[in-house]
Amino acid sequence: MVSYIRPMIPIGHSFDIELFTTLLSMLLFVGMSMLVGATLVKIIRAKGETANMPLTMTITAITALLLFARFGLSVTAIQGVFLMFVLLYASISDIHYHIVDDYIWVIVFALALLNVEKIGMTSMVVGALCVFIPQMAMALLPPHKTLGGADIKLSTALAFLLGGWKGICAYLLGLLVAVIFMCIYNKVTKQTEKKPFALVPFLSVGAMIMFLI
Repeated sequence: MVSYIRPMIPIGHSFDIELFTTLLSMLLFVGMSMLVGATLVKIIRAKGETANMPLTMTITAITALLLFARFGLSVTAIQGVFLMFVLLYASISDIHYHIVDDYIWVIVFALALLNVEKIGMTSMVVGALCVFIPQMAMALLPPHKTLGGADIKLSTALAFLLGGWKGICAYLLGLLVAVIFMCIYNKVTKQTEKKPFALVPFLSVGAMIMFLI
């Protein structure tokens, strides 16, 4: 009796090499992103700060998947991953210390240079000015609304990176998410006294959403 071994690929069907390559690229992209995310958490902890590993890994995996689904394995996707990690580090710093180092917004400006040809310098400058000028006016003119310098710098850099309407929408979306979240948080915790809160995480959410659009 001759034994019969069933082929892994059914007869009449060809192996989809393109699908295999895409899935492999996706796994490598997400895997490398998560490796960088784990390294970032270790660096933060080595500095004596706290960072939640499971939460960071979840955010990293989901964002990397969305970036790959939107842009594929491209320079833009890699740019998005770098932006995500920069904003993640800035958010952790803002949550714990209400301080964001100046090199954060400098890095965002550097990442923005990749968009000059795609978006156009005019649109990028317009987006940055539309976000920067109102905030500076609120900070300088009576009644002198209290705004963090880091918030102004980072939101301006993000608007420059996203350009035009995307930069403006990212800022407004971040503020909207912040207002909704803080209203719910204050109601749940029964907070009546107004206290400063970390705005950078919300600006980061708005920026990443508009980056993906």
